Amino acid sequence: TGCYSAQDGPLTLSSSQTMQSNSGSATENSVEIRTYDIPEENVQAGTRYVPSPTTGGFWMWTLFIQNYIQAYDPVTKSTYIPCYQTGCEHSDAFCSAYFGEISGLAEYRGNFYAMIYYNDDTASAFVTRPVSGGPLQILASWEPENDNEVYRCGFYGLSFGKAYLTVSKETYTLTEDGQQELVGEEYSDCSFDLKTGKMMELMRDVDGTLPYMYGVWEDSVVYQTLETVKGAPAFEDWVAQQPEGTPWDLYGRQYYNYRLYSRNLKTGDEKTIVDMSENFVWTADPHKSWGQYIVYQVGRSVYVYDMETQTVKELFTYDQDWKNYNYMILDGHVIAICGTGDTCRAWAIDIADESVVELDTRGGNAIAITPEYECNDYIVGLLANQTGKVEEYYISKEDFYRSNYDGTFS
Repeated sequence: TGCYSAQDGPLTLSSSQTMQSNSGSATENSVEIRTYDIPEENVQAGTRYVPSPTTGGFWMWTLFIQNYIQAYDPVTKSTYIPCYQTGCEHSDAFCSAYFGEISGLAEYRGNFYAMIYYNDDTASAFVTRPVSGGPLQILASWEPENDNEVYRCGFYGLSFGKAYLTVSKETYTLTEDGQQELVGEEYSDCSFDLKTGKMMELMRDVDGTLPYMYGVWEDSVVYQTLETVKGAPAFEDWVAQQPEGTPWDLYGRQYYNYRLYSRNLKTGDEKTIVDMSENFVWTADPHKSWGQYIVYQVGRSVYVYDMETQTVKELFTYDQDWKNYNYMILDGHVIAICGTGDTCRAWAIDIADESVVELDTRGGNAIAITPEYECNDYIVGLLANQTGKVEEYYISKEDFYRSNYDGTFS
């Protein structure tokens, strides 16, 4: 999700408590660095790392390989398994760290919630247990009725006492040569009330696809739909016809119709936030919502949509047109990235006070560390070093905004 070029630039470090603001319009002033705790609502499930409000660090596991979780404390730089049974092998539900094959997990209001797969990945269950320990409780489960069916369900996250799940049913048949062939798909988005146990279907698929959920806040959910225009070439054919250096997302800008809209879960009323009638700039980054906020870009301007007030704020405008754009939202900031084949620039914009900090890009070469996950005080991200090698590192949020990459650790 970073922006890279072939240049080699020096690493610029700063140790001051304030950074010079360099907005897209070249306005400069000193700004105070502010960081934020992770949101308590619109808590999104993770597949490798999830933040822990209880410990202040992270829960982590190896997707589809490790059936138990570990805790990581970035303050002490230590890892431990949250199980206190002597001699435990962490291989069954009696272990407080064991969940089974985790496809998504989150900590919310003092409890773990997870979607797990079982029966050779043909069945799914939504489960919970207290962070403090205790038995694993099944809240909902989906099992196939015959050998031709598979349930691999998804877990978006939790907000205001409800979990948001995707129920996925696939049907297969055996071909003449004994191979499985997919012949049917059924998907539905559902909410699950954690207090009452009531499951409510919110939306059923159309032609095997569901809108992408950006975020949910109380009764307001934001979705993105995507349609390929009629007559569009296959992506592989289009790539083969493009000159070297063509950005891959140009295909989407040419042949995809996007619509970002909010939906009231009580009334069903919908309101378009942005669509292709405007110059909507899509991002490949998964960090599209944080707390009550949704981020999107139109033309050279980056906007924040507030799901609580259902209002839009223009947050940042680039001072010129760029060939490539990317953006993300985390820690109460929007990270705005732009570049060409020769240079790259990046800024962090505080949503609350709209203050701007320009991030070090190694002399215009790359955004040095690309955030992937956050807890209250730290970020996990991909760090591009001077040799071009990219590795995963931890960094405090303050050091990230100060571009103090001497503060990274692994």
